[in-house]
Amino acid sequence: MTQARARTARVAAGAICLVWALAAGCAYEFPWERPKGVGAPMSQQGQDTDTEASLRRAVAKAEQYGPDDPRVATSLNALAGFYSSRGRYEQAGVLYRRALQIREKAYGPDHPDVVVSLNNLAGLYVLERRFTEAEPLYRRALQLNERLAGPDALSTAVILRNLASLYISQGRYGDAAPFYERVVTVREKNLGPDHPDVAGDLNNLAELYRLLGDQAKAEQLYRRAAAIREKAPGAPDAQLAIILANLAGLYVIEEKYEEAESLYERIVVIRQRAPGAGELDLAASLTDLAGIYALRGKPAEAEPLYRQALAMRERALGPNDLRVATSLHTLAYFYASQRQFAKAEPLYQRALRIREQAAGPNSPALAPTLRDYAALLHAAGRETEARAVEARIAAIVPAPSGAVTGGAR
Repeated sequence: MTQARARTARVAAGAICLVWALAAGCAYEFPWERPKGVGAPMSQQGQDTDTEASLRRAVAKAEQYGPDDPRVATSLNALAGFYSSRGRYEQAGVLYRRALQIREKAYGPDHPDVVVSLNNLAGLYVLERRFTEAEPLYRRALQLNERLAGPDALSTAVILRNLASLYISQGRYGDAAPFYERVVTVREKNLGPDHPDVAGDLNNLAELYRLLGDQAKAEQLYRRAAAIREKAPGAPDAQLAIILANLAGLYVIEEKYEEAESLYERIVVIRQRAPGAGELDLAASLTDLAGIYALRGKPAEAEPLYRQALAMRERALGPNDLRVATSLHTLAYFYASQRQFAKAEPLYQRALRIREQAAGPNSPALAPTLRDYAALLHAAGRETEARAVEARIAAIVPAPSGAVTGGAR
């Protein structure tokens, strides 16, 4: 594959994603007496303030039974979960650690509530990227839950998924895979092999195998996940669209462009019709389809989709969002590949202005757009301007020793 076609393939493939994010989340517990307002939408700062006050009152009320009463731990976990969800990790950590100490003192080290506290604290450490501290907590929680609930309990699958997520966060895909294999096995045993939720687990396991380079295994799992989701109530839906997009992205990597195109076309239809489908998701799917059209030599079909996706993002996010800059860059690259330099240049320039506004004029984040802009200038025969842009790139991202720079790509 030529360099330009490889680049277009990467654009077409987009970001392969997970149906249910693998980032380890904390299990949220409500206090022993659920405060008013918990679980309600928190779109306003005043609502956050009210919820926090209510949770703190629940802690104070529980402490009337003594500072080491298990009800205090339950209320502390709820308040810690609130802080964690708002990015207030230091405050959350203090409360999660205190809750764990209370439960270990009240129940001993082998109790289901201790498992919950270990899982919560480990999940917080993952959010803080304190991976070496999170791993032993997850492993202890897993061993304890296997003993208390059994190795095939759904609660065990939750911890297995969290531990796999930890390894994924560290790029340890080979370590994550056997744990996620167990997640699938446990959930199939409890829910049945054709349960819609199992489709999400199969999709995630497929993504792991894709990252490990086992494309045949990944394709098999994606196909099985899609087949299950096809039969789910309400299908086709957004979850099916995600699985199909992952499979299409795999086909792009494998240069199976005809198969990828067919899937991307179907995904666009699903996203247009699915209840609650977001405009940003549709914009991403239109971009994917445009990329595969461009790759297969169908520029007339690609251009309106790129432009439609850009308009959707501008409408949803405003004209200066970084995701709009990405759309501008993608459309500019398409025009440059068609030698429509007059259309491409202002798009590159606008994308650069947005990125400069967000990150500053000397940020390395500008380098990819600057490189493609320099390539356009070279292709247009504007060598002096191209070298000036390349000098700017060199100042932002110094070339490694011995590297050769310059020239169109």
